[in-house]
Amino acid sequence: MNLIILGAGPVGSRLVERALAGGHDVVLVEPDETLAEAAAREYDVRVLAMGVGDDRFPEESRLDDAEALIATTTDDSVNIMAMLLGQEAGVATLTSTVNQPGHVNLFRRLGVRVLADPERLVAQHLLDITLLPEASDVTTLRDGQQIIELQVDAASPLTGRTAEQIHADGVLDETLEIIARVREGETQLLKPDEPLAAGDGLVLFATQRLRGRRRRLFRESTGEG
Repeated sequence: MNLIILGAGPVGSRLVERALAGGHDVVLVEPDETLAEAAAREYDVRVLAMGVGDDRFPEESRLDDAEALIATTTDDSVNIMAMLLGQEAGVATLTSTVNQPGHVNLFRRLGVRVLADPERLVAQHLLDITLLPEASDVTTLRDGQQIIELQVDAASPLTGRTAEQIHADGVLDETLEIIARVREGETQLLKPDEPLAAGDGLVLFATQRLRGRRRRLFRESTGEG
């Protein structure tokens, strides 16, 4: 996919890394010359040291050929200008961070996919991994449900059991569902007859926050919370 990414700050830079890892073609637009030069040294992408208000932006970025335009700056006025230019050029997918919650509906009325209040999302993620130190990663969804990646300890009652046995024996209650298994860096669906091994990672869907006895299921065989 041909992507134009606006902003070489922390979010934009990480986005470039992920886009390149996914095999996408990227044009990075950054008006700050120092940031633009640093990005050009760091990434194998076209970097334009200009703002979206520059008359050369549509042509230099090849906006007409872009399949997606992603704005990541901390200035909503810059992001909205980018979205308007992308809409005018017929870019199929428009995505933007929105820093002020009151601006979200404005972006959405333009058909923009939004990530609202990114600082709050980072803060929530930091809190989640702090409150659940056993987890490799935690994502809290809008209504409080969580996607959790945990490692199975040798002492866990899950070790050596298949998914069928786990469900039949009621080891996990109705608030927890195994989505996938992670082994040797590969994430795969857990087959019903495949036993879990110590050190396996599990990706779980939790309808409630994981705490007490439900947490200890992954690391010890007994104990009440």
